Amino acid sequence: MRRFTFPCLLRRRISVLPGGGYFLTAARLSSLTPISTTKPELSQQPITSVSLVDSIKSSQWHFVEQVSSKLTPSLVSTTLLSLVKTPDLALNFVNRIDLRRLDFSTQCLAIAVVSKLSSPKPALQLLKAIVTSRSSVRVILDELVFARERLGSKSTILFDFLVRCCCELKMVDETLECFYLMKEKGFDPKTETCNSILSLLSRLNRIESAWVFYADMYRMEIKSNIYTYNIMINVLCKEGKLKKAKEVLRIMESFGVKPNIVTYNTLVQGYSLEGRIEGARMIIKEMKSKGFKPDLQTYNPILSWMCSEGRASEVLKEMKELGLVPNSVSYNILIRGCSNKGDLETAFAYRDEMMKEGFTPTFYTYNTLIHGLFMENKIEAAEILIREIREKEEGERRRQMSCLRKL
Repeated sequence: MRRFTFPCLLRRRISVLPGGGYFLTAARLSSLTPISTTKPELSQQPITSVSLVDSIKSSQWHFVEQVSSKLTPSLVSTTLLSLVKTPDLALNFVNRIDLRRLDFSTQCLAIAVVSKLSSPKPALQLLKAIVTSRSSVRVILDELVFARERLGSKSTILFDFLVRCCCELKMVDETLECFYLMKEKGFDPKTETCNSILSLLSRLNRIESAWVFYADMYRMEIKSNIYTYNIMINVLCKEGKLKKAKEVLRIMESFGVKPNIVTYNTLVQGYSLEGRIEGARMIIKEMKSKGFKPDLQTYNPILSWMCSEGRASEVLKEMKELGLVPNSVSYNILIRGCSNKGDLETAFAYRDEMMKEGFTPTFYTYNTLIHGLFMENKIEAAEILIREIREKEEGERRRQMSCLRKL
């Protein structure tokens, strides 16, 4: 067998892979065919954590992808632990292997490492995959606790992410279970995490559960911030308890928490939904005195009620005086109000004005108009509008297909 001297190795430009022996560089593989028959390719070399980490740090992702099916949970875990200080590289590594084929412990370790990134999105995305495939939040939390210990971390952000993940998936029972498990294990949830839970309960109209949870926050001495108070003011408004909602505003101010425009807009919406427009105007007057300028979120709820009363012009005039230009939500409110009252001519006029101002009518817009036409027994006009919508849909589909073909 031919023996290679050191100069010969230099001429052949053979590289050394740390911990993995000699291999031919990919760029010169084709010119050294005789040698490649006696030296295995990189993907055929025994894979070690050292060689894998070196490949990751040198961005040899083609190699990582090539050997991904051969990576064991033990090897992946060791590699992830070596990338704790570079979570961006850990994320790139995780994105190039199939975590689903690895064991649960390794999956949770990957999430723990990725959670160190400044953005929570990658960790939340990985968590969602686990939460939707596992039946027990307790099992997931226990495994995340173990992963945290392996990293030697004292941060509780990983558990806050788990709660937030359940909130985004609208899994109320799992969200609450996870929160109380955190407390059971001695981990203090952040105020922001509690706000995510309160917001979920409010959005789903779980009013009683929201109050029970808020009481537990108080008992656990978890401080409320402006977002907490805004959520609870919204809960009270949904219950129609407007006087108590205003009392919360005074309480938060007494604690040194300054209201923001969302606070006032929430109260305005609450009064408007009850038809108490003068009360809504009093809130607007107060917010102006505190230096806040009313916006479209302030006036759209008032517009909605006044439109049903046939007094939309009053609100539009007031908005114009403040320099507020109606948006697509405003126009949809006006179209709905006119359609419900049978004033289809004005409804279609608002549709045309909406398009003139650069707002594209939505399915909600057209559904409102079609419903109004049917209610007025104008079946033929409704069918014409339906055909118009279908033609626009077909035109948009063709445009998208044309764009795809150009790519």
